[in-house]
Formats: sequence, C-alpha cells, structure tokens
Amino acid sequence: MTHQTGQEELPDVGFWKVAPKRGNSLGILDPTGEQLTFNELYGRVNQISHFFRHVGLKMGDTIAVIGRNRVDTMSIHLAAMQSGLYYTPINYHSVSSEIEYILRDSETALVLFHPDFADSVLEACKSAGIEESKRVALGVLAGHNSLHDLISGFSKELPTDRFGGSVLQYTSGTTGRPKGVRRKIAGIDADEAAASLRWVLEMYGIDASKPGTMLTTTPIYHSSGLNISTLAIHFGVSIILMDKWTPELMLELIEKHKVNMTIVVPTQFVRLLKLDEEIRNRYDISSMEWVIHGAAPCSPEVKKQMIQWWGPTIFEYYGSTEVGGTFVNSQDWLLKPGTVGKPGPVTKLRILDEDGNELPTGTVGKVYMRQGNDQAEYLNDPEKTLASRCGDLMTVGDLGWIDEDGYLFLAGRSSEVIIVGGANVYPAEIENVILGHPEVADVCVVGIPNEEYGEEVFAAVVPRNGSLLGSSESSQKVIEEIQSLCIDHLAKFKRPRKIELRNEIPRDPNGKMYRKKVRDPFWANLERSI
Repeated sequence: MTHQTGQEELPDVGFWKVAPKRGNSLGILDPTGEQLTFNELYGRVNQISHFFRHVGLKMGDTIAVIGRNRVDTMSIHLAAMQSGLYYTPINYHSVSSEIEYILRDSETALVLFHPDFADSVLEACKSAGIEESKRVALGVLAGHNSLHDLISGFSKELPTDRFGGSVLQYTSGTTGRPKGVRRKIAGIDADEAAASLRWVLEMYGIDASKPGTMLTTTPIYHSSGLNISTLAIHFGVSIILMDKWTPELMLELIEKHKVNMTIVVPTQFVRLLKLDEEIRNRYDISSMEWVIHGAAPCSPEVKKQMIQWWGPTIFEYYGSTEVGGTFVNSQDWLLKPGTVGKPGPVTKLRILDEDGNELPTGTVGKVYMRQGNDQAEYLNDPEKTLASRCGDLMTVGDLGWIDEDGYLFLAGRSSEVIIVGGANVYPAEIENVILGHPEVADVCVVGIPNEEYGEEVFAAVVPRNGSLLGSSESSQKVIEEIQSLCIDHLAKFKRPRKIELRNEIPRDPNGKMYRKKVRDPFWANLERSI
C-alpha cells in the first residue's frame, strides 16, 4: 500500500508496514553473526511486545536497556515503539551508582541487560528496589530469566493495542547529574508515529522505494546511533551493527555488504584519514551514498579531506537529545565551510539574546529551536525545563549565528565561553583554526586562569604523529607553527597563550569532548594556591 499525496504516490514508511514486504531479505546483522530477515525480525519484535503486555507494562511505563549493538537491543527498542513505552538506553560504561540513579529517576518498571554488565546492573537494581522478576538477561546468565526463553511462547503476529512509544534519553551529565529528556506519549497509533518521520527522509533525499544497507558504527545507547538506525529500518533499510569499531573494519564491511548509508562521529573521520593510502585504496566504497555525521563539532579541514576521498556523500546534522535540527549536504557545506546547515523542513530556528530578543544576522547568541510540535521536558526538573525555554522554542545553551543566507554556524556552549579581559572568546573558532595544521589530529581549547585578564586561552593539541611527544625540538617546532597559524587567522586576544601537546583529548565513546577534564585541573591548582 502507498500513501497518496497530490499526484505523487509515496512508499510506506514504518517497520511494521515495510517488514512484510521486505520478507526474507536481510533485516539486521550484528557483530556476533546473529542475523534476522525482515520477516524474522517482525516476529521477534511482536513476541517482545506481547511479553511486555504479559508482565503488566502499560502505556507510559519505562523500560531500561543496558545492551550492546545487538539484534536483541534493536528488537526491544522497536517493540517499545509499538507498545507505548518509554525506552531508556543506558550507557554500558556506567557504574552501578549511575545506573541506579537513572532507574530511580525514570521509575523504571523493567530492566533488560547484557550479561557482560551483570555486576553493575544487578547491584544497581538491588539498590533501586527492582525485584528479580523485573530483571531480564539478554543472553545466558545463571539464575536469571533470558529474554529468548521468556518470549518463546508468544505470538509473532501484531498486537491489537499498538501505540507509539518514545525514547527517554539521559543527557551525558558533563555539568552534573544526567537529566532525562522526555516527550509525552500521546497514544498515537504506532504506524502513524513511524510515518511522521518521513520529513527526515525528505531532508536527506533518501529514496524509500529503493531500500539499501546501513552500517551502524556508533553505540545505540547514544541518541544519534539509535535514532538514525531506527529511522533507516522504518524505511526498509537493512542494518549492519558494528561493536568494536576500527577504521579498516568499517571499510571492509562497506565493501562486503555494499553499504550505502552510515552514521559516524568526527573522531572516526580523523582515524579513517590516518589510514595509509595503500589501505584506503584496498577497499571499494563506491556503494556509499549517505554518510551522516553529528554529535560533536567537525574540523573543516578534516571534513574537506573526507569529501575529497568519499565524494559528496557527507551529510551533517546539528541537534541534541532535547531539540533538532539543522542539516547540510556536501555541496552546500563546501560553499559555506564550517556551517551546520539550515533548519529542516519542520524546524524553527532563532538566535536570541539573554532577554529573548532576536539578534540580527551575523550576531552570536543562544541557538533556540523547535521541531514541529515537539515539546521535550527535563524529567523531574521543571525549573530546568522552564529555564531552557523561550516561548515555544528551546535551547541547550549552544551559541551560534546565522549568516545572510540562513546558514547556522556554531560558536560553542554558553558554559564554554572564555572571557578574556571582558571579551568573549569561542573555543570552536580557535579549534577550527588549529585543526587546519596538517600535524594536528585533535584539539581542545579552554579558558584557564590569568591574573591580569581573568582568563587566557589554552590549547591541548594531539599530534597526528605520536613521536612528536618525545621530541622537544620537533614538538616545539609544531607549537610555533600553530602559533603562527593563529596569528594569521585570529585576533590577538583569541590566540592561545599556552599550547601543550598531549596523547589524547578526553572524549566519550561517541566523540563528545569532556572539556571540563582539560579545564578543571588549572582552576583546581588556582584554588589550592589561594
């Protein structure tokens, strides 16, 4: 069946509509080798949905999942999305106290977890008062219920009561306790909820009538990996899940499965570009059509190199767990290097000052957005929700400006602004300049104490060639070259007064920079000296 829009017939969108049509074609393959056809995945998802109802889960209840990039993890998510549940993915690197906090805060009714994380999960469940019958292992674990055993007797047919669910995603918590970002579950039909994502398809120019294959390279406990993978499968795209990512393995999988879609973070671009030319040329990546990246800022120089290598297949999105989003393709980005694009077809974008007034073109202010009728809230924190809002718009504190053609450029987070003698300095601007040096692989710019100006600019730099760290003469030469580059491109007050070469910049598995870990030791030293 197709939907009629004017004279145009559009293919169905939504897993439960496309799966029967895709039949015995590959639905999903994970790193363990487990794979399901679309028919088999359809049956698995429905069995899990019936199980949810059997154990008493009702619309608006929350399940928490601590899982790897596996068939079961995606199956549970899809089941939640037709059962009217909140699906809370938890980073499997979390310690038990962090898991316990999320279980309590979200009022989790059922916990599903991979046995690899049993120690921390079970300790958290016990502390949070989650009884044993509400703990389900995604695999074999002595003394615990296995998901496969629990669902084996249930029907593979669609449930009769199907309502769209929602992801209850917790923010990274880099500025304190993580906060759950929640959207109200309104009792909308599950198929209708899935079909409402069509605008994303239109934004990327993906043809739903010609399903391809997507390679998921990032953890699906993170919103970008989970959401884009789910979006793809709603369009009938086959999913290949990676677990332990390496650049060469990624190229190998692209060639093997003729992958035409993938999602990455900028750190992966950097590591791909580090591959020897001989390795790069060994693999056929001509099938690739859509390389979607986001989650963290990308160096313009790195992105230019990727476009030169992979062609105009690079698509960037900007958004957050709370709100989205803007989008830019390769061609437009090359005309506007550094932009994160224009608003999507259902997105409203404004740059506002602290009083909520709209700022003129080219002026830095807070980035506010709204996506359709979406209204996210911070769970159990109405004050934070209210503080993030201005009318029907929401901000996560990012700073940016819009140029005369409507393209958004980011300047950083309001919490990251460095104030040098009363002048605002935005780390992203300086980082983009430094990343233009051919020997720089990564950089983090922060403000550190300065007796005269309050703050000064500090840059922690990771060289492409690790041997530079052991050579004082070579490292000093690179530092001097970076300083010269900054002199050519930055006003004096923006230039780093100190540059230090380091082994790495602290980042989470999705590439998000832990800027505080670079900055805080300098301020701690100041406090100790007072």
